[in-house]
Amino acid sequence: MQELRRHQSFSILAIALVAIATTTTIISPPTACSSPKTDKLVSVWKFEQISHIEGPITLFIGNAGVKMICPIQHMICVAAPPKWEVTVFNEKEKLGMIFPSDQWAWRGFRLVDKVLNSEEKSRTATRWRGRPAEMVIRTVSTSDPMKEQVEMLYRESAGRAVEFKSEEFLYEKWLKLEQGPRNFLSGIYRVPNFGGLMLKRTRSYPNGRVDTALETLTCREVKIPVSEFVSPTNFKTAKSMNQLTEQKGKIKRAADMLEDMFLDKK
Repeated sequence: MQELRRHQSFSILAIALVAIATTTTIISPPTACSSPKTDKLVSVWKFEQISHIEGPITLFIGNAGVKMICPIQHMICVAAPPKWEVTVFNEKEKLGMIFPSDQWAWRGFRLVDKVLNSEEKSRTATRWRGRPAEMVIRTVSTSDPMKEQVEMLYRESAGRAVEFKSEEFLYEKWLKLEQGPRNFLSGIYRVPNFGGLMLKRTRSYPNGRVDTALETLTCREVKIPVSEFVSPTNFKTAKSMNQLTEQKGKIKRAADMLEDMFLDKK
């Protein structure tokens, strides 16, 4: 019954957050991320996901360009050929940073906690909504400092400081992506042995609790203007990613989300 209540809570919040996200999905302010120079349409995949750190996100992924929109965080990440440099832009603060593609692949803008020490236990071919996918299971010896900071906020409650001990990663296996888009996704998900766009990530705890760190709600092929992948230029350069992403506030928001959706309330 508790598991059902947690699932219902997650589903209701996911629907509400996606409703917010859909009001700001594709079209960004013209001065920020689009250009009137061309209206050529390109085919890409559109994924609507919900992250326990960033809330609802929209991903446009293809070899013509990549773009991630995090409406609650006011963040946009965008890259395009030939260099695939990644521009990270905070629309609210008008701050931004630019990263070379290979550098972004290992530091990036995280949608999920980074696992510092883990070991792969199995890798199994499967299907997701009729498409090829792969399930990877890893055991965890040390989880992420951000998660530890989040749960420290609630350590007065019994069992809430327990680290998760294993994770399941569900990856797509149908996208034929070049190295630029692969680096972009690698920087987002920050997991060992990048295996594709992450569709779902769940974590298991010693007490039997299971939570969902990332979930894909919808995906489909769409055609959008190539100008959507034009990087913004009207920003001041941030001193660090922490300044750009408002890391301290993010930890608190993640803690609130964990409290509402993932943590046992015994």
